[in-house]
Amino acid sequence: MAIASLVLGLAWLYWIGSILAIIFGYLAKNEIKRNPTQLQGRGMAIAGIVLGWVGIGLLVVTIFFVWFYLQEGSRPEPSQTNTTSAVLLRF
Repeated sequence: MAIASLVLGLAWLYWIGSILAIIFGYLAKNEIKRNPTQLQGRGMAIAGIVLGWVGIGLLVVTIFFVWFYLQEGSRPEPSQTNTTSAVLLRF
């Protein structure tokens, strides 16, 4: 599970891999904690968890920028004649 967590954290597969990397990483870490003498891979599990959270963070940032871009695109453009007239009247 630690290896799967690391691989999914690296691949992230449209953020589904990030979620699975977090799940597998925490499961592997708990399993290693219960039986530390027979199981190894704690570092890989932690790396998978970290990469999974980085992928989730990138998802949140991407959603924010897409939302912001869509909000900017839906604003009406100010008419150029009104702004030009206002600028000319100031001079």
